[in-house]
Amino acid sequence: MARGVRVGIAWECPWVPSSYGKLCLWLAYGLQRLGFSVRVYCPTAPDVTLYSRYVLYSPACDYRELGVCLDLEAPLQVASDRVLGQDGDVDVYLIGGSPYGQVESSWVSRCSRLRQPVAGYFVSESVAVPPHLSSWLLHVDAVGFPARAVAEAFLTSRAVAEVHRDYVVVPHGLPDYYFRVDRGALVDYLLKGFEPSEYLALALDSREAGSLVGAVAKNHPRKDVGALLTALALARRRSGNRRLRLLLALVDAAGGGGWDALGISYLLGLSHQDVVPLDPTQRETGVTEVGLLQLYSLVNAFAFPTLGEGFGLPPVEAGALGIPVVVTRTPVTEEVWGPGYPLLVRGYPRVFESGFVLHLTDYADLAERILEALGDQAKYGRLARSVAEGYTLR
Repeated sequence: MARGVRVGIAWECPWVPSSYGKLCLWLAYGLQRLGFSVRVYCPTAPDVTLYSRYVLYSPACDYRELGVCLDLEAPLQVASDRVLGQDGDVDVYLIGGSPYGQVESSWVSRCSRLRQPVAGYFVSESVAVPPHLSSWLLHVDAVGFPARAVAEAFLTSRAVAEVHRDYVVVPHGLPDYYFRVDRGALVDYLLKGFEPSEYLALALDSREAGSLVGAVAKNHPRKDVGALLTALALARRRSGNRRLRLLLALVDAAGGGGWDALGISYLLGLSHQDVVPLDPTQRETGVTEVGLLQLYSLVNAFAFPTLGEGFGLPPVEAGALGIPVVVTRTPVTEEVWGPGYPLLVRGYPRVFESGFVLHLTDYADLAERILEALGDQAKYGRLARSVAEGYTLR
């Protein structure tokens, strides 16, 4: 049935080193394996090319020897989102992201006027989405969500709930290489490629002591960096462990408005030797897939305090490598990790002026869970991996 059917995906470009970018690529990979033809429409693709309005993309896989690669069935057609809806050979459209976002809402608006059916794969970090925003779902024919809690956030509007009673829950999935890569080989490759530096020496010192906590995220207000740094300072005081450090890999987010991690660290009495920052080049350009796996592999535990998630891909990725994962308890993360997962951190719901309901992380509980994770890394690493094994592309 899929043969000859072309799916048009409107999402982040599949070469962008971000969660949305990789999810777009992984979705296209899965659809191709099912026999669909796929064309992606995205913001950073060229508006026009010399002979066509789309380009062919296929990952080059520079790190195949490390096992980090995703081979598409065929090169992927990628076009600018400016031409979204203008191709007559697309049979169905799928829009990813948050439907009320500035870019995504324009996609929904354009596609809603087409004769082809339109599906949405939507996320929200809020426990409840205000009706004037969830009403964007009325402009698509079908919807899917990565978690049931996300669906419930959107379907608080009666009108939306009545239209989309047949919604589906489709969790994110990881490629097989997440469960096969050799963490030691990844770290060895990292050390060969980086010049010796004070920060790298500090990270390796903490790793050797079993005391390196990692955090990887966009520098966005929704990532609770303040709670993380406060918890680090508290955990260091409680444990008396001077080698307990944080590898803080914050990637610059579009539009700025992120956390001043250096200023917060200073106010908390943390020195520049206590918080290991991301390499400046990676901070500005983003972290490649192999770079991300290397960062995960370097740390002894992964901390992910957050005000809210649509799924929470990074902690699941880290867990797939057998790394203990500490994450804020929200309705979504509790669903993904299970209510009995012992390293869920207390979160307190708060209503913001926008009408969104997000969760503030209890930094004292975060400090306790970090110390607990470091105290038995083998046990909690196995537990995190067992959770991650429930989310694959198979």
